[in-house]
Amino acid sequence: MLYLYVNMKFESVVEISLIVNLLLVVIIIGSFGIWIYLFSVLRRSFESSPKIYSDDTLDLEGELISVIVPARNEEKYINKCIQSLLDQNIKNYELLLVDDNSTDSTFGLMENFSKDSRVRIFKAGDKPSGWVGKNWPCNVGYQNSKGKYLMFTDADTIHSNRSVRDSLSTLIKQKLDVITAVPNLKYPNLIVKMVLPILSVFMFSRYSPMRVNDPNVSIGYLFGSFFVITRECYESVGTHAIVKSEIVEDGALGKKLKEEGYNLKMFRGEDLLEAYWARDFNTLWNSLKRLIIPLYFTDRLNSILMTIGIFFLMPFPFIVLTYCSAAYYVHLADQDLSYNILMLFTILSILSIFVTNFYQLKKASTHKVVYFFGAPIGCFVVSLSFIWSILTSEKHAKIKWRDREYDYSKGISC
Repeated sequence: MLYLYVNMKFESVVEISLIVNLLLVVIIIGSFGIWIYLFSVLRRSFESSPKIYSDDTLDLEGELISVIVPARNEEKYINKCIQSLLDQNIKNYELLLVDDNSTDSTFGLMENFSKDSRVRIFKAGDKPSGWVGKNWPCNVGYQNSKGKYLMFTDADTIHSNRSVRDSLSTLIKQKLDVITAVPNLKYPNLIVKMVLPILSVFMFSRYSPMRVNDPNVSIGYLFGSFFVITRECYESVGTHAIVKSEIVEDGALGKKLKEEGYNLKMFRGEDLLEAYWARDFNTLWNSLKRLIIPLYFTDRLNSILMTIGIFFLMPFPFIVLTYCSAAYYVHLADQDLSYNILMLFTILSILSIFVTNFYQLKKASTHKVVYFFGAPIGCFVVSLSFIWSILTSEKHAKIKWRDREYDYSKGISC
């Protein structure tokens, strides 16, 4: 009797494990398929996305472009940014530096360039009610600008000496309203080098030039580190005032431009500029929160579904690998073929993650491809940041950005 009882219990455990494993197989196969899709989109993006081209034949002397640089607490980066913008191979441009109430030496460093006739320096002053992020200093720069064309760029961006001429030439020659460019992202430390490449796979797949430039796709996007827009278009769409309450203002403005039918085009710009997306773990964590918390308060269901999807795509295959390994260790897999099937597709899914990450690093050439081994850490950090943000958003939806704090759970304040 005892033998029969134990045997029945064992068979029951096997049946439960079979059901669980088949469910896991379905999820893992879905994850594997999506990674294959992401790899194909990433490959097409790198191979087919247009680049801003050089054209020295176009006469730009009569075309004034205003380069607007908002800056808050950028003492480590502002000098290199300004100097790179003063070294441009074009004459007819003005450089407007707007200090956003910095508490460090940013404004003083700006003043060191005041003797250059191309430079004008402003203090943004206190933000009016409802304005967040860099929207207000961008608006101050625009209000004081004189150019027919406007370039907005971040204070930690470093430009090649052709970025202004080549972008303006491309805008004019292709008769565009606005152009933006994917910068060569700089990864300053170990954790950023492991996390951002895996995130870039998703960003470059969703907001790739191929999708943004397709008139049949509703997605519009701007890189805040670099976009050039005609004054007429900028004023017509509503300037930064139309996105004044958006902390991810570049994405919101790009979406608005695309929705209203303006001729927006995204290029690859790795040869023209370098920019930071995150500088350390703290800015990385808050940058990730910036992606999900605003969405949670505007489209709760979509943000939750996105967080669940990221979990199943990124850390889940590594969790299942641990589960399968444990089953092999205690010999459960000897009695249940489903473990072998699950292990096979789990390995395929994980390999697809590593291969996609390797390809992204190789093509982007941001840092050594050996960092593709950091994909598991990147997967867990991205997923955990999204999960943490969703779970805590109702009572503690705070984002720290440029030494300011924005609390979405109480209405955005700083």
